[in-house]
Amino acid sequence: MKNLNLGNKTNGITEAAIITAIMTILVIVGNLMFPVIILLYPIPFIILGVRHKTQYNIYSILISSILIGVLMDIFTGIFIFLEFGLLSIIITYMINRKYKPQQILIGSSIVTLVSTLLSLSIIEYITGVSFLSQINTFLADNLQFQLNILKDMDISSYEMSFIKDALMATVEYIIIIIPASLIIVSVFIVYINYWMATAILKRLGFKTVDIPMFSNFRLPSNIIMGSIVILAAASVIRYMKLFYYETIFINTFLLISFVFFIQGLSVVVFLVNRGKMNRIVKIILIILIIINVPLSLVVSIIGLLDVGIDFRRLKKAE
Repeated sequence: MKNLNLGNKTNGITEAAIITAIMTILVIVGNLMFPVIILLYPIPFIILGVRHKTQYNIYSILISSILIGVLMDIFTGIFIFLEFGLLSIIITYMINRKYKPQQILIGSSIVTLVSTLLSLSIIEYITGVSFLSQINTFLADNLQFQLNILKDMDISSYEMSFIKDALMATVEYIIIIIPASLIIVSVFIVYINYWMATAILKRLGFKTVDIPMFSNFRLPSNIIMGSIVILAAASVIRYMKLFYYETIFINTFLLISFVFFIQGLSVVVFLVNRGKMNRIVKIILIILIIINVPLSLVVSIIGLLDVGIDFRRLKKAE
């Protein structure tokens, strides 16, 4: 038995060393060539932690972050640990503790959001420039670039003024919805990493791991009442013109719409999966729904109705 435990420990250490080396190199190369791939950084560490123990995940993440800090810069090492390392650790811990997929997604999303805010605070402390200022500068430069292009085009001053006002309104709206956008991005990053890690673990023979099936996603039944209360509070703040009232109301409305959109999209995916539709056609249909604003509103309404009506009969299945 001691030899078996020693063998498992040796295998764990070997896997941890290999994953640490590979993912450290991936971050360095990805940062130079394909930054989006860094979003998948937590997956191997989650698999390592579930295959062996959570501490293997923690040690590997720490060593990898330190190596990234030494080979690139300290700030990047800290950012990788806060933004993706903590996500990896919390998902591993909750999987090993047999939490439900919904609990893991919610808990991990909260951790990721807090980590993001902490990372942005560190950026502001080190550089002296806030995240909002950087976004504002980027959007302002982009706006000016587009206006310069328009000046070279044969358009009237009235059209130029109209387009300028529309572009400025878009920039202002983008800045206002940054809080909601951060939350939505956090949820997306968590779901992708959790789904891919559990899918790989299933392939490796871990039958007890639950893959979060998007088509079975369901909000709690009291979400409608909770949403009404939150929207009412935001409306009162807006009516009384209290602190940042417009920003609070718009972000609150956007987040609630997003929550019901997710449920509505899960209903659509459920129905599409039941149909005899080509897989590529299914993917194109779902992408069109996501990027088309009118269709997105319809899907949000479907999600709202599904909370009460339960089109998929998931409550009975439970």
